[in-house]
Amino acid sequence: MILAHTLAALGVAAAAALAARPEVLPPAPRVAVLTVEPHNLTGRSEHADDPAHLRALTAALRGRLSGACGYEVAAVDTLAEARGRVGPGYFYAHPDAGAVLARDAGADWVLIPRLNRASPWVTDLQLHVVRAADGAVVSNRVVELKGFGMSDDLTVRLTERGAAWMADQVDQAIGWAAAPGAPPPRHCPA
Repeated sequence: MILAHTLAALGVAAAAALAARPEVLPPAPRVAVLTVEPHNLTGRSEHADDPAHLRALTAALRGRLSGACGYEVAAVDTLAEARGRVGPGYFYAHPDAGAVLARDAGADWVLIPRLNRASPWVTDLQLHVVRAADGAVVSNRVVELKGFGMSDDLTVRLTERGAAWMADQVDQAIGWAAAPGAPPPRHCPA
């Protein structure tokens, strides 16, 4: 009887210890994030996005992926990226060219973002998630940033929130592409 109680107590203790163990995730893959490029759908120059806002959005996305989500963000050669931009939207239209930059940087994935401006109020961050090995677009993600660029306070808030939302979307897309049919591991905080 004492042996049965002891074994039951040990079983409960072992189950509690296993349940208390934090989930061990596989390491996050290495990603390259190209610079957010403007995509002005209005055709009006007065609706062009401030380059400083685009740089801040790029930095926030890279920071969120490397900080909160634990991805290793590979540094793309900025000169090679600038030379590769043959025209507006080139990398977005030619993801295989972005994949070459990612492979050169030692990345498994490349994110090719653009900021779509439909009106002064309507803006979204859109990006291709591209597998660097073969240049295949495995997902296209969009996050609305309504009001981006309307005021400094709102733009700062949308930059941080947009980067967080997009990082979560990217994490899911890479997880699904890496292991189709399996629940993707979550690297970004929920």
